[in-house]
Amino acid sequence: MGRLFIILIFMLRSLPLLAAEPAAVPGADAAGLLQYLEDNSAELNAARLESSAAAQRSEAAGILPDPSVRIEWQDINQPGGATLNPSQVGAVKYSYLQPVPGWGKRDAQKQVAAAGARQMQEQQRSVRAELRSRIKLAFAQYYRAYNALQLNQDIAGFAASASRLAQERYEHGLGRQQEWLKAQLDEAALQSERIALQAEYQRTQARINALLNRPVSAPLANPQQLPALPLPARLEDSYLQQRLQESSPQLFSQSAQSRAAQANLELTQKNSTPDFIVALAPVQRGGSISSWDAMLEFTIPLQQGAHSSHRHEAAEQLAASQAREQALAQTLAGDMSEHGAALRAVTEQLQLIRTQTLPLTELAYKSVLSGYQNGNMDYATLWQARRELQRNRIDELDALLAQQLHLAEIERLIGEEL
Repeated sequence: MGRLFIILIFMLRSLPLLAAEPAAVPGADAAGLLQYLEDNSAELNAARLESSAAAQRSEAAGILPDPSVRIEWQDINQPGGATLNPSQVGAVKYSYLQPVPGWGKRDAQKQVAAAGARQMQEQQRSVRAELRSRIKLAFAQYYRAYNALQLNQDIAGFAASASRLAQERYEHGLGRQQEWLKAQLDEAALQSERIALQAEYQRTQARINALLNRPVSAPLANPQQLPALPLPARLEDSYLQQRLQESSPQLFSQSAQSRAAQANLELTQKNSTPDFIVALAPVQRGGSISSWDAMLEFTIPLQQGAHSSHRHEAAEQLAASQAREQALAQTLAGDMSEHGAALRAVTEQLQLIRTQTLPLTELAYKSVLSGYQNGNMDYATLWQARRELQRNRIDELDALLAQQLHLAEIERLIGEEL
């Protein structure tokens, strides 16, 4: 029993520590950053609220206008003086008036509002796709900067070792002073490169934090891996064009605008017909209702010039929206083809770098290094081989970055994951 009590006390003391454990720092992968974006982005939240507001407007559209009540006193000048007492005046009429739009106008108003709500919904998708694309691109740049720093550190270690070896060779009469000086200059050049890479690394961190609505200097975890590419079949132009037509938020938003313009044109056409006000009025005489009146009022659309101008304006707006929709479809299709072709090309280049260029460069470097250690190669040849290996590794990072850039643009165009 005593041992159980001790265990319970230990568990209770551990609870505050468990509750106070800090949340994981984002930055290790793109998925974590995207989830943080969904939960914390002020811009994305604003787009959601605007879409919700438009949906509420759509719910209210087409509902009958508020009625009004009219009270009329008759013969208020009585022998005892003017009065508004219903039992003392000649009569009191209580009119309940309800405005009623003309035939079909309420349906047209509903269609305009529904199209506007759909447009705001697609704009929200477009904002979300844009932010996600920017996060993915920023993470790819962050990954590139971090790994370029690691490569710089590796070659800096090599340069330091090569400099010491050159100094030893010079001191023992096996090398020239120029080689030793050249090695020191190469070390200094690498330090300068590191400063530039460190600045780029910090810029990418600030860019990610700004997109996540975090302080620009907030810490980020080191990037671990880039998102995997889709299957090759999903990168074919025919598949990408199909996805574009099926889910592009930009296309759907412009299409919704065209539907709103069409509904607005129908509404202007119906505005040349009358609107109505119907009323029901009980009449009080003395202390009771003595009779009932009914009333019908309607507008007379005599200003046909104004109605005609409104119809022509709506027709021109519809034509303009349809033209923009057609132009946008062509532009987006061209952008999709461009990014798809670029992604396929850079994927082939990356494959070439990894299967041929890098292995051959590494083999050449190892051969030159062995020769230099045995005194059969000079420092300049060794440094050139090592820098060539460095350039190929940077080329690999650049190809990975280009892949993620084009993939992010493709997913921005279709508005969802590929």
